[in-house]
Amino acid sequence: MITYLRSTQYRMTIKKRDQLQPGSWVRVERPTDEEKAILIGLGMDEDLMNDALDPHEVPRVDLENGWVYFITRLPDTDDEFNDFTTPILFALGKKHIYTISRDSLERMWGPFIDKSKSSTTRKTQFFMFMLEAITRQYQTRVSSINRQMRATTSDVHRLTSRDIRTLTEYERKLNDYLDALLSTNAALEKILGGKMLPLYEDDRDLVEDVSIEFEQLIARCKSLLRTITNVRDSYRAVMDTRLNETIRLLTVITLALAIPTMFAGLYGMNVDLPGGGWPLTFWAIVLISILLAGLLGFYFLKKR
Repeated sequence: MITYLRSTQYRMTIKKRDQLQPGSWVRVERPTDEEKAILIGLGMDEDLMNDALDPHEVPRVDLENGWVYFITRLPDTDDEFNDFTTPILFALGKKHIYTISRDSLERMWGPFIDKSKSSTTRKTQFFMFMLEAITRQYQTRVSSINRQMRATTSDVHRLTSRDIRTLTEYERKLNDYLDALLSTNAALEKILGGKMLPLYEDDRDLVEDVSIEFEQLIARCKSLLRTITNVRDSYRAVMDTRLNETIRLLTVITLALAIPTMFAGLYGMNVDLPGGGWPLTFWAIVLISILLAGLLGFYFLKKR
């Protein structure tokens, strides 16, 4: 689906347009072959467009025939081929700015269109505002993971295997986010060099601000990943301690039961033994066995 949107410096509310006008935002989602042909006719590079529709494409920036192509990844969409992120292409042409995605992004672009007060005719500035919207999406997801992790790891001694599986899922998600953020920030730094895209002073400040936001997200993801690793190590240490305590207790019980077993074996033989004719022999042996087993158990437990 292709949608034409436009705003100007005098009317910064983004509105849909029936026809393509200079300085428009061409929003493309789940394009058909006919729509791809339209985009190619407008001057877009076919190979880069197809790269952006590859579900496993990594973020990068390219310059082809005067067009700047910026591929990044968005968090938590409905892409059936990806669990946590999906690619999107920003193409800054000579007259328009294009966004191409393999999924419907109404969940992200809807609030952006409603709240944004910027001009699509200023392509570089508008592109930075769109990247800021992406950083807000990441910030929301990472903050949610942080809250859920705090609730899960409030007491390491009460962690269960189910909690560890949940943390592993968070770890996979954060690693996917981190891969996307690192590559995106590297592409931003290339733009900041000024060779890919001409930057005015205000534009340069915007690019630097967005790059700083990406760096903060990267640092936060790394911090959460370290927390998950530490929690998992702590859980493993607690489980090892519990296992050692259990083995120690079972060992003491085994040693304590060895004495009654020895007496039972001796008096179970078909030979004459001391006290064999005494009517209270059985209870005497039981009492002595319990006393010796208790003393032995107490000794080993006290000595740990």
